[in-house]
Amino acid sequence: MSGWFARGLVLSALALGACAPPKATWTRRPDPRPAGTATRPPPVSVDGAGGHGGGGPVHVVREGETLYSIARRYGVDLDELMDRNEISDPRTLAVGRELVLPPPRPTAGGTPTRAASAVQVASAGSAPPPPPSTSVQRAPPPSGAPALRWPVKGVVHSRFGPRGKVRHDGIDIAAPEGTPIHAAADGEVIFAGVQRGYGNLVILRHEGGWVTIYAHNRKNLVREGDRVRQGQVIGEVGRTGRATGPHVHFEVRKGTSPVDPQSILPR
Repeated sequence: MSGWFARGLVLSALALGACAPPKATWTRRPDPRPAGTATRPPPVSVDGAGGHGGGGPVHVVREGETLYSIARRYGVDLDELMDRNEISDPRTLAVGRELVLPPPRPTAGGTPTRAASAVQVASAGSAPPPPPSTSVQRAPPPSGAPALRWPVKGVVHSRFGPRGKVRHDGIDIAAPEGTPIHAAADGEVIFAGVQRGYGNLVILRHEGGWVTIYAHNRKNLVREGDRVRQGQVIGEVGRTGRATGPHVHFEVRKGTSPVDPQSILPR
């Protein structure tokens, strides 16, 4: 009997051991959110601003139409039509594309202000119209402005200022898709996510209440709360949001007030 009793104790102990819960192990797991995923709205108001989220009547491009013919049909200014839809090259106009129309505006002879021949030649597949003149008078840099660097090497194809009744709060710098985007100055990432009109968006806060904004990115490579150094890569050039081609929409603000970036960036 004692042998059977001892054997029973051994089997009971083994059974209890097999059912015992494993020891808890605590490890720090990496943040599962991909870079550029925001958990809240941006702390700086960008919804519907900057010339990217504006509404208005829409025209769907049909076969055989050009920007010139569309502008003439609706009696709108060709420059405003191109600016509102961020079109720098008329040859990129695609059938089925939705164009937001600016309000009609009287023009000389009822025709758009830009030379018709230049646009018609471009629409036919020849060279596009010349880029905007680089002799535009720049505003003096505001007092206390930070020393910024260009976020990307490229061509400024849309400048700071009004687009008809729409405000363009930054500059558009065209560059090949995937080109690295660099922080214009040391700062903290206060938003990295997606915003209507702007697509993938990064907002940096700098000393003195200054803010820089980088929009239409193919990828955001930073997260909210990250500290970045001037020149650090924070994203890649893309065409997300309301963009017809790869470029960076770059804004500079003092608090909530937009400032012309070209008045601060090196010449």
